[in-house]
Amino acid sequence: MIQDFQVRNFFSIRERQTLSFVPTNDTEMREQYVHEAADGVELLKLGIVYGSNASGKTTILNALSFFREIMLDKPMSKNDGMGFLPFLLDKHSKGEHSEMQMTFWVNKERYVMSIEFDLDRIYEEQLLVYSSVRPTALYKRQYQPETDHTTVTFSQKVGINKASQQAIIGNTTNNCTVMAALGQSNATTSKLNDVYGFFLAGMQGIVLPRDTMSFDVKTELRNDQDGLMKRFLLQMLKVSDFNIVNMTLNEREDAITPEMEMTIKSAPIPEEAKIEMLKRGTIKHDDIIFSHRGEDGEYDLHERLESAGTHRYLGMAVLLYYVLNENNFIPVDEVETSIHYELLSYFIKLFLANSEGSSQLLMTTHDINLLNENFVRRDVVWFTDKTEEGATHLKRLSTLGLHKTMNPYNAYKQGKLVKLPFLGSIYLDNE
Repeated sequence: MIQDFQVRNFFSIRERQTLSFVPTNDTEMREQYVHEAADGVELLKLGIVYGSNASGKTTILNALSFFREIMLDKPMSKNDGMGFLPFLLDKHSKGEHSEMQMTFWVNKERYVMSIEFDLDRIYEEQLLVYSSVRPTALYKRQYQPETDHTTVTFSQKVGINKASQQAIIGNTTNNCTVMAALGQSNATTSKLNDVYGFFLAGMQGIVLPRDTMSFDVKTELRNDQDGLMKRFLLQMLKVSDFNIVNMTLNEREDAITPEMEMTIKSAPIPEEAKIEMLKRGTIKHDDIIFSHRGEDGEYDLHERLESAGTHRYLGMAVLLYYVLNENNFIPVDEVETSIHYELLSYFIKLFLANSEGSSQLLMTTHDINLLNENFVRRDVVWFTDKTEEGATHLKRLSTLGLHKTMNPYNAYKQGKLVKLPFLGSIYLDNE
C-alpha cells in the first residue's frame, strides 16, 4: 500500500507537493476506510481529488504513473530523455532537478524510494527499508559528472550476490533506474524483487476518461474459465438497474481484404503478430451480445446499441472486481465520465463495504455532489489549486480548518476551500 507520495518540479507542479493516505483521528466509518498495512499502521483505501480544469488533478496521477514507469521500463537507448517536462512558467525551474519520493508497504515492511533527475539523466536514487525502527539503505546510486557515469552501491543486507549486483549495475544507464535494471537482470531473489513486484503488479496505469474499457471486458470474458467474472459483472449490472439479464461473447473471423492487409502492416503491433495474422488470412473479432428483459421476454442487443454509460460502468465493474480480489493501487481520472452520480456513489460504497485487502483507489472528479455526502470522510478529499504563477498546489480538506458542522459542499460553492474559476460576462465582444 502507498503511504504517501511527494513530487517537485514536474509539469505544473513547482514546489514539493505531498499526497498522503495516512488517516486522521476521525472515527467516522473507520473500519471501512482504512486497512492495516502492518501492526498498528493504518492507511486509507480511497483518495478523491477535486480541482478546476487545468488545475493539476491529472498531473498528480501522471506523476504517480511516471514514477511507476521509470521503476519498470528500461529506455530503449541510453541517449533517450526521461520523458517529462519540468515547471516552465518561471526562469529557474527548468534548470533545476526534479524529485519524487514514495513511502509504501510490502509484506508489512515500510520502504522509501526516492529519485532525483532532470530531462536527461538520473542524479540520485535510493531505496530504504524499515525492517526495524532504524532504516537500512538497500542501495544508493549517484551520478558522477566527471566521468558521466553512474555508480551503484548495494548494502550487505540487500540479499543478492556479487554477480547479481554486477548484472544490475551493468544495466543501470544514466537514464535508467536501478529498479528497472533489476527487471532486465537475472538476479537472485531478494527484497528488491518484492519491491519490483509491487510496482509491476501492485500498481496499475491510469484509467483515462476516454477509456470505455470494452477491450478489458472482452479479455476478461474470453479468459473467464470458471465464470466468476461473468457472474460478478451480471450482478453489478442487475443491482445497478441496467435491465440486462445476460451477456454473451461471440467470436467471429473475417477474411482479410487488401485494404485490411495494408492497415495491419502499418499497425503498431509486433511483427510476429502481423505475420501470423496475414498467414492465417483472417482476423478475429469479439462482439458482446446483451440480453435485455422486454415486455414479453428477453431480447438480444449488439454491443453497438448499448450506451457509453453501460460500457463505461461495465469496465468499472471489471476494475472493482480486481480491487476487491487482488491487492492493487489504481488511479482513475475523471471517474464520473459517462456515469450517473448515483452509480458513482454506489460504486464507491461497494468498494468501501466489500474491500478487505490492501487495494487503494485514487480518483479525480468534477462531481462535487460527493462533498455533500455523509459517507465521504474529509481526510480522503483533496483539492488542486493554482497560484498566480500557474503552479499546482495540493490541499487536503481535513487541513483547511473547516468546522465539522460546516457542509463541505456549501463551503466549496462559496469559495471557502479553493478558488473557483472566475467566469466573465455571458455576453461576448464580437468586435
